[in-house]
Amino acid sequence: MTYWILQAIAALALFSIQFAFAHEREFSIYPDWVVLTSIICNSALLVLLSHFIIRAPQKYLQKDKAYKKQIFFTLVVTALAAAFIDTTIASMIDATIKESLNGQVYQFRNGSEFTQELNVLGLHKETWDMSRLIVIPLMMFALYFLWGLFYLCLTSLRNRLQIKQKVKEGQLALLMSQLNPHFLFNSMNSIRGMIFENKEIAKELVDKLTELFRYNLSSKQQPTISLKEELKVCEFYLDIEHTRLEERLLIEINVPDELYHYSIPTMGVLTLLENAIKHGIAPRIEQSLLRITATEQDKTWQLDVSNPLYLGEFKASGTGTGLSNLKQRMTLMYQDEASITTKEVDNHFIASLILPKKKH
Repeated sequence: MTYWILQAIAALALFSIQFAFAHEREFSIYPDWVVLTSIICNSALLVLLSHFIIRAPQKYLQKDKAYKKQIFFTLVVTALAAAFIDTTIASMIDATIKESLNGQVYQFRNGSEFTQELNVLGLHKETWDMSRLIVIPLMMFALYFLWGLFYLCLTSLRNRLQIKQKVKEGQLALLMSQLNPHFLFNSMNSIRGMIFENKEIAKELVDKLTELFRYNLSSKQQPTISLKEELKVCEFYLDIEHTRLEERLLIEINVPDELYHYSIPTMGVLTLLENAIKHGIAPRIEQSLLRITATEQDKTWQLDVSNPLYLGEFKASGTGTGLSNLKQRMTLMYQDEASITTKEVDNHFIASLILPKKKH
C-alpha cells in the first residue's frame, strides 16, 4: 500500500510540474485537450517505467542481498534507461497527438506567428530546440534517480522494521513457551485429595482443571486477552484452590464493568494469583483475604492483587521466574506504556499491573 501511495505522489508531482510549465506556453498555443493528454501520458509513463524498469531489479537485488555498490550502480543504469525510454516514447506520443491537429494550427505553431507569440510571452529562445534535447533527458534521469533512491530508502526502513518486529515476536514466543504452570500441578494435587472425599466435587474440579489446561495451551497463540476472559479462567483456578485451602482462603474481586474489555497479557492475572496463594496464603494457618482490584486512570488502568504477608519459617520455594517472565513480556508488548510493580503495605503484599487502555 505504501508503495502505491509513493507512485501516486510521484505521478501527481510530475503532473503538477508539467502543468505549471505548460500553463504559460502550451495552453496559449495548443488546445487544452492536447496539453492535458500529453501531461497525463507523461505521468503514466513515470508510473509504468519506475515500476518495471527501476523497482523490479532493485527488489530482486534486495532479495538476493547484493552489495550496496551493486544496488547503487543498478539504480543509476535503470534510471538512465528509464529516462531514455521516457523521453523517446513521450516525444512519439507528443508528435502523434499534435499531428492530429488541423492544418491551421499546424501552420501557426511552425510559422513566424509562433515565434512572434513566444516573443510576446518572453519565452522564445533560439537555443531552446537544441538545449532541450539535453536538458529534458537529464531532468528525467534526475527524477527517476530520486524516485529510485527514495524507494530504496523506504524499503530498507520497512525491512529493518519487519526484522525488528520478527525478533520481537520470536522473543515473545520464547517467553510464552517458558511459562511454567505450577498451578496445574497444585490443582491436580487438590483434586487427588478430593477423589476419596467427594467424587462429585472431584468431577467438577476435573472439568475446571481441563479448562485450565486448555487455556495454558492456547496462551502460546495469543499474547493478550481481555480481562473478562482472563478472570473467567482465574475463577476455575480459585475454585480449585478454595477446595484445597477451604476456609483459609477468602476471595474479594472489585472490578468495574467498563474495565472488563481492556487487554491484558495472557496469564498475567493468573501468574499474580498463583504467586499470592503459593507464597502468601497457602503457608498461613489463619484466614487470609485475596483481593483483586481494578481502577482506571486518565490514560492507563491498574489491576492490583493483594494478599497478607507470611512471616513464618515455612516459606514456599520459588525462582521468581513467573513475575520476571511477565515483566519481560510486558516490556516487549508495551515498551514504556506498561509496568509491573510490587510493594508491601500494612503487612500486605501488593502486585500491580499498570496497562494502557487498549480494548481486546
